[in-house]
Amino acid sequence: MKALVTGATGFVGTNLVRRLIEQGNSARCLVRRSSKTAPLKRMGVELAEGNVKNYESVLEAVRGMDHVYHCAAVVGMGIAPRSEYYAVNAEGTKNVVRACEAAGVKRLVHISTQSVTFDFTEKRNADENEPFPLRYKDPYSESKAWGEKAVTEAGKTGNLQTVAIRPTLVWGPGDKLVLPVMAKLASRNQLFLINKGQVEMSTSHVENVCECMLLAAQRENVSGEAFLVTDDERITAREFAEKMADAAGFEKPKKSIPYGLAFAYGTLVEKFHALPWVNTPPVMSRYAVALSGLDLSFNCEKARRMLGYRPVVSISEGMRRLAHWLEEIGGIESLLRS
Repeated sequence: MKALVTGATGFVGTNLVRRLIEQGNSARCLVRRSSKTAPLKRMGVELAEGNVKNYESVLEAVRGMDHVYHCAAVVGMGIAPRSEYYAVNAEGTKNVVRACEAAGVKRLVHISTQSVTFDFTEKRNADENEPFPLRYKDPYSESKAWGEKAVTEAGKTGNLQTVAIRPTLVWGPGDKLVLPVMAKLASRNQLFLINKGQVEMSTSHVENVCECMLLAAQRENVSGEAFLVTDDERITAREFAEKMADAAGFEKPKKSIPYGLAFAYGTLVEKFHALPWVNTPPVMSRYAVALSGLDLSFNCEKARRMLGYRPVVSISEGMRRLAHWLEEIGGIESLLRS
């Protein structure tokens, strides 16, 4: 099977490429000129230089491919201008859809997010029937929603078969977003819980996300659908933070503040980092506070039923692998320096 992966140098993308190679597939990766491609070169994959914002480069990359896995995205908050979220997550995804249709690709699997239904309110054991908000409060969620809609609509109306996968909080070896922020805050004695960390959350180990994506590519009778993928275990914010601290070797959070105060703090941090002379991304935001301070739990029953999904890595096993990976790269300090 010939497969193209966009965003292949990212967290999910790199792990997915490895899984594809292990399964004996031929992989091509769409990479930007500035991307760090050494890990991909070591895997022996074909590299195609381009950018999802450039339709012609995407079209050239997808030619001859059976499957396309679209992982490229701007993630996190405050790491790029607001317009960049829409240029990559929305318009870039539309370019991928158009290119796949034009090149006769059989199947497109797109990485979406549970945030497409995120409206800064609590959700308990939610599923894919949650409605999209009428108005979004952050560019990441809105731009990803626009991208997902383009994917699912194409899968319902045309010859291209499509599936959108919605992970929750993605974690595991190779994570350079969630783990470094937690470790950095802990080193400054600023890692705190919100409302004592009692809220329930859903997590998605990167291996489980890749497993669900690979299964989605195989179910040719399923198209135009979106699927939540989680570790399928109940866990609170406190439990997850403490397990991460144990695995990574940083201080467990000892402070707890009320949600309202944390949200106000996130607002101030966002405003500070929006100043023209501040060129570093914020380590805190209203979006991050809401994700960790509200009950946000999801179920993956639809993926179980229609894709045959079952988690391949438990949370406890995932923590063990995380600790082993950190030991291999020289500890959490090495990750913070990179």
